[in-house]
Amino acid sequence: MNKKALIIIALCALGLCIGETHAINTTSLAPFNTNKWEIAYPPQGYEEINLQGTLMYGISPNAVVAGASDNAVYIGFNQDFGNVSITIYNGAGLVAYSTVVDTSVQQVVIIPITFATSGTYTVELSNAFGYAEGDFGHLNNN
Repeated sequence: MNKKALIIIALCALGLCIGETHAINTTSLAPFNTNKWEIAYPPQGYEEINLQGTLMYGISPNAVVAGASDNAVYIGFNQDFGNVSITIYNGAGLVAYSTVVDTSVQQVVIIPITFATSGTYTVELSNAFGYAEGDFGHLNNN
């Protein structure tokens, strides 16, 4: 290449580098969005459910928080996982409760379990990004 062509290329490259820059919003490209507040633990009166599974490894240290009381199961999502299937199984492995929630609009789910008999239950959360599950004991005082 001749000297004139190299100067033109250098000037063009310099013009591109010095030119106007724009910020890119990458939030919409990320599969997970952090919600407005962080739920570290279940509320008072709920015993924490130790959740295990791939859904727990999001962008937040506590991607999902769960707890159980005598009357309800509490689930708090610290990220937008989209639609999440929530299923509660009894000790025999039968479905005691099942629903789907859209975590982009609902960060907290409280499931009444006063209908359930006393025993050990498993709560399972699942969607396209993974799953999480944990066991809890329930004592029906009715």
